[in-house]
Amino acid sequence: MSNVSGRIYELETELNFPRGENWLRDLQSRRSDGNIKRKRIALEQFDQFLIDYMGVADEDVIKNFETWLDGLYPYLNTPENCGHEVLRKFSQWLETDAGLAHSTIQGRFYDVRTYLNRYHIDTRKYDTDGIGYIDANNKKFEDDYLLQWLDAGSEARKQLHRNDVNWIKLELIEKLIDGAKNFKNEMVIRCLWNFGCRPHELANAKLINHEPENRLVRIRTRKIDDPDHELYLRPVYYSRSMRTHMREWLDKGGRDAYSHASESDNLIVGYNTPSIQARQVNKIVKLAAENAGIQEDGIQRADDTVNNRITAKTLRHSFAVHSVRGVERTGTPPMDIERLRRVMGHESLESTKYYLRFRDIELRDAFDRCHPDYTYDPTE
Repeated sequence: MSNVSGRIYELETELNFPRGENWLRDLQSRRSDGNIKRKRIALEQFDQFLIDYMGVADEDVIKNFETWLDGLYPYLNTPENCGHEVLRKFSQWLETDAGLAHSTIQGRFYDVRTYLNRYHIDTRKYDTDGIGYIDANNKKFEDDYLLQWLDAGSEARKQLHRNDVNWIKLELIEKLIDGAKNFKNEMVIRCLWNFGCRPHELANAKLINHEPENRLVRIRTRKIDDPDHELYLRPVYYSRSMRTHMREWLDKGGRDAYSHASESDNLIVGYNTPSIQARQVNKIVKLAAENAGIQEDGIQRADDTVNNRITAKTLRHSFAVHSVRGVERTGTPPMDIERLRRVMGHESLESTKYYLRFRDIELRDAFDRCHPDYTYDPTE
């Protein structure tokens, strides 16, 4: 039986989605309650995305969302953007920030697109098929990322993301930490950097799973549901230098300074709540990057291009990249790929092996040191 408990038609959004509830109720005669509920969730997640990622926070925009979107729409339909830039970013956000499965993201994409085109946009003004419409027979879409992504399975989708590993250099990690506005935010960033975990995993980390004598926390792995799986509750570790900060947080009043700390079993607590959400973890990282002045130029992608969005996932990628690079870059030995897989909570090596390409420069340097080329000049 499908889960239809809870709200079905009642939208709870910060943005005012015109006729949103009317749209859901109009579907009642031809859709199940479960189907309608999923569409309601899609709109609420789109609301969260627009505020957290797109920066829609101005009071006038919130009150006049329809006007704002209508004004933005012609820009979205320039040839470069192919009419679906917002929904493309929404799809990526659902994966990276919300942690949804590929099949679920497809549904969210189509539900939001249907709502926007039906209730917001007079497509006749722009001579177009509407927001997010992709015609596979139209030549301008033949190499389109989103068309391939929506039609692809998870492995093919990963291939499309091969150049999307964003990470930051070691010197920027400390700047990011310095940009945290308080000790709790600093601990969130330090934990992400030390654990290499997903934001949702940190938000749900439990005190009972902390083993200070071993410098480890057992993390409930986000993408593994089998309680018998070896990585269902996986150990992640923190550095010797991190131990000082962990003691200050847990034993010297850092965590206890928050009003709900005594009733919470979470490692990280909220300002006025016993826990935090993954979206708050991301906000903390983004705010720290902005405060540190590194949000615009802090990320280096795998293809050496620059991306201007530092998120919690950036720290996870950074953990993996620096783990495999090892001695030459960090002064520590590189971590072998199987151990990295287990620490990061990957079910197979296929996901983890991708980070090995960041070891190429270390392999080249080792080759230069060891190859019997007597003409080798170390200054070249």
